[in-house]
Amino acid sequence: MNASHIRLLKAPSSPALGDHSPRCPRSQNVNAFAIHCNDIIYLVGRAPGTIRRVKSLYEKTIAFVLQYVDEHKLGTGDQLPTEAQLSSLAGVSLVTVRRALSELSAQGVVRREQGRGTFVARPRVNAETTKIGGLRHGLHLDSRSKLQTKILSCTPRAAATEEAEHLGLSTGASVWEISRLRLLNKRPMIWETSVIPKILAPDLSQQLSARDKPSLYDLLDEVYGLKEVREEQTLVSRPAVTREHELLDLMSFEWVVEVSGVSFSTRHQAIDAFRMVFVAKAFTFRLETAPSFFVQAVEVTENARARRVQ
Repeated sequence: MNASHIRLLKAPSSPALGDHSPRCPRSQNVNAFAIHCNDIIYLVGRAPGTIRRVKSLYEKTIAFVLQYVDEHKLGTGDQLPTEAQLSSLAGVSLVTVRRALSELSAQGVVRREQGRGTFVARPRVNAETTKIGGLRHGLHLDSRSKLQTKILSCTPRAAATEEAEHLGLSTGASVWEISRLRLLNKRPMIWETSVIPKILAPDLSQQLSARDKPSLYDLLDEVYGLKEVREEQTLVSRPAVTREHELLDLMSFEWVVEVSGVSFSTRHQAIDAFRMVFVAKAFTFRLETAPSFFVQAVEVTENARARRVQ
């Protein structure tokens, strides 16, 4: 099963050029990449060519319900078919349907009301990863949603060959690797990794530890003068691998959306090679690009401001 790739350019305050969400089979939502639950097979942390299959009927039933919600474009408050109808549609027992719905209820995806039925409990979060700045700027959250950041690690290491190429470093140059987990309403939803040249931020670990609310991009701007003005991104929808299952509390069949790329400063300097892994079922993605002349205009303006400050 092949992953789906989309490349894009990120720039601030650009005129909207339309919604370029990835097109999925039979549905425009990313979760539809899971395709038919009876055919879910994928590679996951095993030797090349090894296939892992969804073993339990209840996991297949969960995939079926998620696909049903996507294909029928059900929104918050919309009612799902009855347990008996789902049992017939999915070809499984009532016991399996009830177990699947209980799991989806525990995840906050559906709401079960005794005597009334099962309803979609929450909409997907709209994510605009092309917005400049920290992740919070790109998530459209309602007033009841709470986004928390947990720093898993901030460690120095040698840059890998591909990282060094992206960041304009020599292979083996010293970099910081920052791993963060984003929790939405106390549930892990995004795993974020940043690789930053140590020469640009020599005491980054101490600076992060000293902050109560560590916003990485604010810190890079305020402490080191590394203001992000553009990014190059690649979006990939793919099956989750073992480490992602562990960190994001995913079931065996679930997919993720990976957004990776490089951030650049006003001086065209690569400052961060990043990777964000989203729980696919929880997000929709709006991808907005900017023409190259707009990006250049932003950079010229930022450089002029920097000279005035100096």
